[in-house]
Amino acid sequence: MTQRRVPARPPSQLALWRRRSLEAQTSQVVAGRGPGPEPSRAWAGRLRQLVEASRQTGEGPTWWTPRNAYFGSVETRTDPAAYHWDGMKRLARHDHPLVFFQFTLAGWGQFELYGRPPVRLPPGAAFFAVVPSRHRYYLPPESPGWTFGWFGIYHPYLIRRIARQVAATGPVLQLQPQSALAAIATRLVRGAFRKDFRDRFEVELALFEFTLAYERTAQQLRDPEGERERLLDALRTRVLANPRQPIDVGALAAERGMSRSHFTHDFRSRTGLSPARFMTEVRIREAARMLVATRAPLKQIASEWGFANANHFGKVFRRFQHQSPAVYRRAIA
Repeated sequence: MTQRRVPARPPSQLALWRRRSLEAQTSQVVAGRGPGPEPSRAWAGRLRQLVEASRQTGEGPTWWTPRNAYFGSVETRTDPAAYHWDGMKRLARHDHPLVFFQFTLAGWGQFELYGRPPVRLPPGAAFFAVVPSRHRYYLPPESPGWTFGWFGIYHPYLIRRIARQVAATGPVLQLQPQSALAAIATRLVRGAFRKDFRDRFEVELALFEFTLAYERTAQQLRDPEGERERLLDALRTRVLANPRQPIDVGALAAERGMSRSHFTHDFRSRTGLSPARFMTEVRIREAARMLVATRAPLKQIASEWGFANANHFGKVFRRFQHQSPAVYRRAIA
């Protein structure tokens, strides 16, 4: 009797992801496996850490999945024909969106948004590639080579958060070797090889720390003198000094010798917020604290924080907190 041959089952999406991740970490382009550009003294230490980590590669625990974790590597690219990524051509039909972070350790490559001039990425330069989006990055023929660390994140909430920041401040930034962002980025690349996190919660914490470090860095680069925070603090102080009486934006503008529209535009350009919305946020935040800390009726809280009545307070509260004051109080108290 001839035994019937059962066709092999195609590998699962998780199995494919694990295999591709392992291939990225064991290929011949991994830094340290061949010649490459000489790193600067400032970045040589971080490169040594990552090359050493690449010698301890594994698939990781069973919970190491695209949604629970991430993947990454450290690479040296010397062939321009073999290294070119287009942000609109990276995903297959059923692939999930993701975001890549890549930072140069030696040599240089180029990043460009569609229709804009390319940006050179020397040591310390980094970029975010939100996939899909209209960008490309590559090794140009005139480069001596490009050594870089990178990792990719699938976490949906973090992708949305990073994409918002990229849209506001651009995809390219400069890292300092001893900065918090450089340290956590190095930790994540090292962790992609070693899988030495205790559990998926520690991985998620590291990814959140990275996102917060990025947002803080982007804010400092955008506002090195802290002008944004001074403006917000000054307006917050005004609101809290007399919370029962909402401040008219026109009066604030007049104090600065501006028209209402000019003041609003200027405030938004410096802070990313409109003055009216920010003042309402301050009042809603303080009212929410009062909801939790006291048993005061909604009518009293509305009056304390400058709302016309309890109905008006409830309407504005729902717009900012996405639930009614009563539901918020029951959930938090």
